[in-house]
Amino acid sequence: MGPVLCLVIFGLAVTITNAVDFSVECEEETVTVSWPMGLQNQPDIDPSHVRLGYCTPDSNSVIPGGARAVFEFKEWRCGAEMMALKENLVWSTELTYVPDSGTDEFFLKNVVCVYQRAAGWTPRTFKPVIETYGTGKLVFSMSLMNADFSGPAVTSVYQLGGFIPISASVDQQAHQPLLLLLEECVASTDAQLGPNAEIYPFINNKGCFVDSRKTMSSFQPRQRSSEIRLYLQAFAFALGKEVYIHCKLVAWDENVLNAGMKACHDKNGSWELLDDPAQSSLCDCCDYGGDYGCNSRKRRALGGKGMTREAVVGPLVIEREG
Repeated sequence: MGPVLCLVIFGLAVTITNAVDFSVECEEETVTVSWPMGLQNQPDIDPSHVRLGYCTPDSNSVIPGGARAVFEFKEWRCGAEMMALKENLVWSTELTYVPDSGTDEFFLKNVVCVYQRAAGWTPRTFKPVIETYGTGKLVFSMSLMNADFSGPAVTSVYQLGGFIPISASVDQQAHQPLLLLLEECVASTDAQLGPNAEIYPFINNKGCFVDSRKTMSSFQPRQRSSEIRLYLQAFAFALGKEVYIHCKLVAWDENVLNAGMKACHDKNGSWELLDDPAQSSLCDCCDYGGDYGCNSRKRRALGGKGMTREAVVGPLVIEREG
């Protein structure tokens, strides 16, 4: 990862009595948040109660004239969302504070760290293919659909904030019943993901629909286990340019769900498992990374692993209305 180019912090919502003037410094492995204390008409903030994403401070202290909290910001980066641009990697997450009193006093600010993109950097998961194809007796497919999924899309132009219906399926033919999952998906301006591809991840961490946390995107109820449907809310990425959707499709034993093989989306502020809400605890790892993330779980599979294919649909274009 290259050096930090810049950092932007701006208020999304402030419900404490007075706004707090935070300064944030992004380093390669840490983020340091500082703010003044003891000023008239500004509340004193206990640094131990500040959170960056899901991270608690690695260290915190009261310093002359203010306070400081330091967060480790490695690898999965406190649950931050990453967007890859041609020259930069952009990580964004939320800075929050909730006092011990249990009151609704809190602040919510967006923190954005921008790093230079290292030469030759590519997304770690995806291998580009332009067409889906068969594996043995399995045939995978992915398509843009019309609004009610009754047929293929009749347009490839979508308005910002509208919905992009997507369906993926596996034709299992004579195979045992299978569950079709989307392990990871990104949007990109490139049909093939090379080292300079711009990407926007919206499903990651083995089936976590992370975009549903901040938009109205969601998986749709299954019509059959071998097909998965979703509404992806059109996002402000590469507006007016051609965009391709790259996904890793996995065919799986329909009777086996675990943290590494699942479909999770946000439902009323909590993660919900699409295929069995009673087992939604399998989605807990969606908020974590590293040794605690969904990648670290041992997986049962057909013959030792799920049958996978990478698929691409597009191009489509997202435009601002009017």
